[in-house]
Amino acid sequence: MKKYLVISISLLWLAACSTDAPKDQKTQLKDRISEMEDSITKIQKDPMLAAKMPSLTKIELINRLLAYYHAYPTDAYAAECLFKVHMTYDALQAPEQATAYADTLLEKFPNYKNRALILESLASTYDIEEPRDTAMVRKYFTLLLEEPKVSAQKKKDIQARLKHLELPFDAYILTEH
Repeated sequence: MKKYLVISISLLWLAACSTDAPKDQKTQLKDRISEMEDSITKIQKDPMLAAKMPSLTKIELINRLLAYYHAYPTDAYAAECLFKVHMTYDALQAPEQATAYADTLLEKFPNYKNRALILESLASTYDIEEPRDTAMVRKYFTLLLEEPKVSAQKKKDIQARLKHLELPFDAYILTEH
């Protein structure tokens, strides 16, 4: 009996050693995010399915992105997760959550590669949403003007917008500046 137990344990041990090592948590989280993103992308390719896609699907993506960020808050991929959370909340028309995660991204990753896009998104959100917060529009557009990669034309457009900040965005785009 002892002989069979030793053989069984040995076989189990060999089987365990011969299989691939389990993926680490970081890789598992990234894989779960990729799977969800792939699913959403497939759904969005079909307009009929996309129209029926529940917001909970995108909330699940947000949960996976935030799980990665909370587990690895200083990792470079965590910045991408915060960016995607911001963009997903923006798509869900949840400006408070979108701006909160954009601010977190700017605070935690001040040299983020898409910093200019985040700043422009924040300025636009505060300019369009009601009630407008012109102080925040000015803050984010001013930060955007300081970005080295912003084109001269974009800077000119921002400066023109800042000169007419008293006008709501809809009224501003109808004026000649």
